[in-house]
Amino acid sequence: MKDYEVNGSGVRDPVAAKAIREADRPPEDLSRAIRLMKFAADCLGFEVVGRIVLRDAETGRVWR
Repeated sequence: MKDYEVNGSGVRDPVAAKAIREADRPPEDLSRAIRLMKFAADCLGFEVVGRIVLRDAETGRVWR
């Protein structure tokens, strides 16, 4: 994992690190979609064994 606490000059920048972490956090809708997929699989007697990869139709961003 990349260390966002230190900027390009080698100086600690906790404010920038927090902003980057917030921007990289997946949206709640994504978390909800994954939980629903796992729940549906469980209800039908299946198990998710690999990663669920989703692409945001609006932005095109891929969430792994």
